[in-house]
Amino acid sequence: MANLLSLRFSALLLALGLGGCCANDVCESDDPLADAVKLRFSPNFTVSDLDTIIIQRYPKRFTATTRPENVILLRNSAQARDSILLNNNAPFARVGNTNLGAYRYVVQYLAHPNNSIRPVTTNVLVIDSIRVQGSYYNSSACCTNYRNTGKTAFIQGKTFDLTQLPSLEIPK
Repeated sequence: MANLLSLRFSALLLALGLGGCCANDVCESDDPLADAVKLRFSPNFTVSDLDTIIIQRYPKRFTATTRPENVILLRNSAQARDSILLNNNAPFARVGNTNLGAYRYVVQYLAHPNNSIRPVTTNVLVIDSIRVQGSYYNSSACCTNYRNTGKTAFIQGKTFDLTQLPSLEIPK
């Protein structure tokens, strides 16, 4: 019985000792943009083209009742050339633990053909899917961090390795 008590006491001291070690360890925070996809409009777009951007997100599993989620970005002339980030939680709210790869994205802008007053919604980019790969590694005895190891966009039959590209340029 005394052996059992001393064994439990030793295990408790060991657990408290290891816990204290990690309490003093400052962990690096993960890069919140590690999986993000940056979209940049080509210089051929005018500022008036870029004042209203519409992004639609569809689940890759389509049903007859599937409706896209929409985000409308209203931008002033100072923001018109800013890039747009698609991330697990931006510009759309995250649903459960789903990530970028679970969706198809359509980027649109309001075109003004022949200087018409009434704008026309125009598709400029359809991202069929995004594949994100990552791994976890121990940065210390007490810390585990995430590292993106691959990011690929599939756009209208073409493959773009986003680990090599700083951003995807949207052509006009």
